[in-house]
Amino acid sequence: MTLIRTLLRNGMSHGEFDQLARKCFVDVAYRDFAPAGKKQTVSNVAILTGLNRKEVKKLAELDAGQSSKITQQYNRAVRVLGGWINDARFLRRDGVPRDLEYAGKDSFSELVKQYSGDMPVAAMQKVLLSSANIKFNDDGKVRLMNHAYLPSNDPAEKLTILGIDTSQLIATIDHNLTSTEDALRFQRKASNARVAQESIPLVQQYLNRKGQAFLEEVDLFLSQHETNDDSTAELSVGVFYHQSDDEDQDKDK
Repeated sequence: MTLIRTLLRNGMSHGEFDQLARKCFVDVAYRDFAPAGKKQTVSNVAILTGLNRKEVKKLAELDAGQSSKITQQYNRAVRVLGGWINDARFLRRDGVPRDLEYAGKDSFSELVKQYSGDMPVAAMQKVLLSSANIKFNDDGKVRLMNHAYLPSNDPAEKLTILGIDTSQLIATIDHNLTSTEDALRFQRKASNARVAQESIPLVQQYLNRKGQAFLEEVDLFLSQHETNDDSTAELSVGVFYHQSDDEDQDKDK
């Protein structure tokens, strides 16, 4: 119900969701359920998904380009911010990210070129201004305003990031359901059902501060283990805060 509430709030109809769900079923069937040693076929995907062959072929040819572009933009923005926070070239002596010249040595432009792949500097500048991560000082230097990348008010971007995070959590759960004990991935949470209402703002402030500090520490640790060869893997660690609303609490009771 929570997912449907989010989708309806952002203007997604049942028909649009149904189309996306069908597309996902077809893509996963092609990618992960091919017969051993054989190429996946339209007929086999139709059997796996319950869709007819004509629809499978049509859905397989659909382009998911917009979602892919947003995901790529999100990943690149996070990498740029991580470089600014962790790379000594862009830090003051006390370890605080310094205000950067727009161009030149150890500048904002150099930061973007180093950490965003081939994304143009102007495009990354637009993304980070829109998300309120940066601002331009009166002297023309670029200042980091927020260490965490938060999407702009674009509903498509917000929903894509929602999809990335929930997909990774579900993938971890799925892995832990099917793996041996020695191969389990870390998945924990702390919860308390009797927190005083008046303490909630204090708890939120505590978690915002501690959670951000923890993730920056993890980001630094991961960056120290990067390599440029082909033996790489994408690792992610997520922290989230959940608060039951009145409807959830009534159901629990």
